[in-house]
Amino acid sequence: MLRFAVPALLLCTALIASAEPLRLAGDDWCPYICPDNPDKPGYLLEALSRILSQAPAFEPLPWPRALQMAREGLVDGVVGAYPEESDDLVIGREPIGWVTMRFYTRADSPWHYQGPASLDDQSIGLAQGYSYGAELDAWRDSHLDDHEQVQVLSGERVLERNIQKLLLGRISVLLEDSQIVEHYLQRHRLSGQIRAAGQLADKRPMYVALNPRLESVRERLDELDDGLREFRRGDQWKPLMQGYGVAAE
Repeated sequence: MLRFAVPALLLCTALIASAEPLRLAGDDWCPYICPDNPDKPGYLLEALSRILSQAPAFEPLPWPRALQMAREGLVDGVVGAYPEESDDLVIGREPIGWVTMRFYTRADSPWHYQGPASLDDQSIGLAQGYSYGAELDAWRDSHLDDHEQVQVLSGERVLERNIQKLLLGRISVLLEDSQIVEHYLQRHRLSGQIRAAGQLADKRPMYVALNPRLESVRERLDELDDGLREFRRGDQWKPLMQGYGVAAE
């Protein structure tokens, strides 16, 4: 049986190597994805360029549009999808990263997150098309009719606009990925004006999610899984993330 397995494995590897590079899309999520900096395109894109036999082509798009284009086959997939966002797409076994969702307020605010009910007297800034986990999604959906309390932004530069709204007092709380916010605050020297005010309990895995009709999609996912597993085993995340000012946990 082994005599047949080895040639089959070599054939799969050859098919992937001869295929076109993956066409992936995603949002501007520096330090994960930094489309405005070709020299440092983000540590997830750098990792994919090392893991895959061919570096992927990447198109920066607002997240809801990226997901829709992946589902329609206009791109091959997206980078950074949560499992619950991956309806009509397929993901592998290995996450490409883990996300901590954190609450932020202005530095002069005493508020601290103590469960969804503690948001009832706050105005919160969120991004359209994102999932924040079952508990927060349920709270958000039950308050969407109050446009002052739940302010959802879409389009370009959502993080920048939400931080401006927070600093101007138009929202009192921002919920966002901690790495993205803290990278932005450090880069723009705003760390003294905004404070962390609690976080969601569970880290969330994110994946490369592919269109199920993509040619050799299962072999593509296997290549991703094998590469990510080896990347972690070789402790290659730590120096890569440190190059973006991110501590590997």
